[in-house]
Amino acid sequence: MELQQKQTLKLFLSFLVVANTLLFLVMAYFHLLSTDPKSAVFVDFWGRFTVYSLWFIGFALYVKYVSKIPTLRLLVLLVIALNIPLFLLLAYFDKISNTPDMIVFVDFWGRITVYSLWFMCYEAYRKYLGFE
Repeated sequence: MELQQKQTLKLFLSFLVVANTLLFLVMAYFHLLSTDPKSAVFVDFWGRFTVYSLWFIGFALYVKYVSKIPTLRLLVLLVIALNIPLFLLLAYFDKISNTPDMIVFVDFWGRITVYSLWFMCYEAYRKYLGFE
């Protein structure tokens, strides 16, 4: 496959990921995603696919553009590091909950938070313990 075709395919796939994420979040915001037990499997599957896809694109962009610039890298790591206690404290103080109208957002945000933490730990482990 030639370079131009690869670039076009990358852009197209990135567009699909972002469009899918926006569609999912807009539908969740307007409570168009059912949380009844029968629909929950579909919503959970779609939500996981959306989170994984968005996270993968974000991580690829981070590695390609951000990780090489110390100030930006620090800023991203700071945002991720602050997001973790923010998410947990909001849950602890009942500002977010697993009610049917919030569950999709809480699940989405929680997954992004956990994956970000896991990869921060992995990258630190890989970098400082000699896996490079």
